[in-house]
Amino acid sequence: MARAAVEKRRRKAKVEVTGPDIPPELLLRRDHSIRFERGGTVYGTDGRVGVLRQVVVDEQMGEVAELIVLVDGSERTVVLTPDLVDKTAGSAVFMTVNRAQFAERAATAPEYEKKHFAKVDTRVLLKQGEAATERNPRRAIVSAGGDFVETPAVSLVDRLDRKQGVLA
Repeated sequence: MARAAVEKRRRKAKVEVTGPDIPPELLLRRDHSIRFERGGTVYGTDGRVGVLRQVVVDEQMGEVAELIVLVDGSERTVVLTPDLVDKTAGSAVFMTVNRAQFAERAATAPEYEKKHFAKVDTRVLLKQGEAATERNPRRAIVSAGGDFVETPAVSLVDRLDRKQGVLA
């Protein structure tokens, strides 16, 4: 009896880890900006990893600060860095890490606690976002609404140049 229960849990865990594949139409699409939409599916390089619950912004800087993601296969909602995002396609968010790497980061990430965050004034945020484009274009907010935030898309070459200290 105990053996059957262990095997059942093992099969269930395996299903959660393998998760659904990425829809092919989303793989081919790349938006002109990075659009974070509340409720959007979050994908690793090899499949679904969670759901975007919220975007944390720095109102004073006009930048995306963190992402709040509900991790698939668990009830954990964690705070992650937006630097993990490669691209978006519609409401889908694509990370630069695979599911195993995402699971490792999510395991060590702080858990989301609503009391630590406050609502922002969208007008102030957008005004600050204009200045942020010069400092950190990957995180600068160029558009925002009740359920979304957009940042400019920055090419992979530009991102590599910034990492290496070369400004294009």
